[in-house]
Amino acid sequence: MDNNHMDDYVLVLEDRTEVKNEAEVGKLSVVSNINEKGKLKTAPAEEANQGDFLKFNSRDGLLKNFMENFLKQFNEPKRFGLYKVLADNVEQGVANLKTMLQNKQNPDNQQKIKDIQLDFEDYLPQQKNATAINPERVDWKMLETLGLSKEKLEQNGELDKMLNWQKTNLLPIAIPVGETTIHTEARLAFRTDEEGKISLAVHSLRKEPQLDFPYMGHKFSNEEKENLLATGNLGKTIEVTPKSGEPFSAYVSIDPQTNEVIALRADRVSIPKEIKGVTLSDQQYKDLIEGKAVKVEGMTSKNGKSFDATLQVNAEKKGIEFIFGDKKSLQERKAQHQEQGQKQGGIPRKLCGLTLSDKQRESLNAGSTLYLKNMVDKEGKSIYAYVRMDKEQNRPRFYKWNPDKKQDKGKVEAVAEENKTQVAVNNHGKTNEATKDLKEPLKSQQTQPTEAQQAKQEQKAKRGRKM
Repeated sequence: MDNNHMDDYVLVLEDRTEVKNEAEVGKLSVVSNINEKGKLKTAPAEEANQGDFLKFNSRDGLLKNFMENFLKQFNEPKRFGLYKVLADNVEQGVANLKTMLQNKQNPDNQQKIKDIQLDFEDYLPQQKNATAINPERVDWKMLETLGLSKEKLEQNGELDKMLNWQKTNLLPIAIPVGETTIHTEARLAFRTDEEGKISLAVHSLRKEPQLDFPYMGHKFSNEEKENLLATGNLGKTIEVTPKSGEPFSAYVSIDPQTNEVIALRADRVSIPKEIKGVTLSDQQYKDLIEGKAVKVEGMTSKNGKSFDATLQVNAEKKGIEFIFGDKKSLQERKAQHQEQGQKQGGIPRKLCGLTLSDKQRESLNAGSTLYLKNMVDKEGKSIYAYVRMDKEQNRPRFYKWNPDKKQDKGKVEAVAEENKTQVAVNNHGKTNEATKDLKEPLKSQQTQPTEAQQAKQEQKAKRGRKM
């Protein structure tokens, strides 16, 4: 074999979408092609398919491009595994990989798997404020039909959630129907369609959970209805059948914000044996997998404090939820969400790129005026302004001067410290030694001439000396 191809390898895909438990190995196949939309093709790991396999080399940049396209296809890429196997003996390499995956408890196998497995985190955006979805991939015009925009979502603090495949909280939306408009509330989320494009999922508010009708082929018993209405979780797994697809085992919960019934595939939930420093007993682990609520004591928080909580798989949260204190009923959870929404009111979480603290939002909601720095306009220029909420229009208003102070014939009585020189020169006709020869007004926070202004002053001085 040519030495240039000694380190050629192929990628083996482990598809875990159909496995029934964590120990089971997913379907293994070799990547043969992927297009720019992330559409993946694979072939069985057989010598006869050697010509179809997509080969990579550590010295080229093909892997990075492949991973960028691969991650476009999946909302939850961690349901899959990708492993490097040498290209010169694929069939045997995949057989060895399967054996290692079947015996993952063996420490030697764990290290070998780690050495050849690709970590998706290495290829997800890592820069500051990066999101799982590239905003450039989104057609923001689709929000206009609901009376929303990218800017409104950013102000409400919901944009980051959507760009990370999460649902927003309840938002007011306006749906045009013929010559009229229906005003309601809904939770929104981005999803991908069959072509890999970003689409908009609208989870509308319902008056109450629809439990008297079959749900994905399953008719809820009276006991199941009581559990859902009492706790928000079914408390067990059931088999459901989507309109187009095979039946699967699922956890079922009710979204306390919208009253929507949510199903989550049981094989997509990974339940660890150890949670927050506590190793679950066999019975606790079994109960959690079955969907039951489990009380766990002595867990350790991030700040090192010990705490107790009830754990249960929640389909709406797509994993295990922590319930503190007495187990909250569905009605209590609804009231909690409503109370949080009322507290927030129309106070944005972000203003011109600046994330507001909870204390700042509380102050704005109480009617106070804030002087905010480090905001940025659309052209990337810094903004320093007074901000106060307009309660009638339920939106923030920006002021150059403090609106809480009386204005005396256009003169400002109270301004920010860093703007006092600017105000004194521009508004009161005063001057200081550094800027006394300037003819143009000072800018925000300016106390000294700019380089350009200094150059003009020097040129004028030279001309004056010649005369």
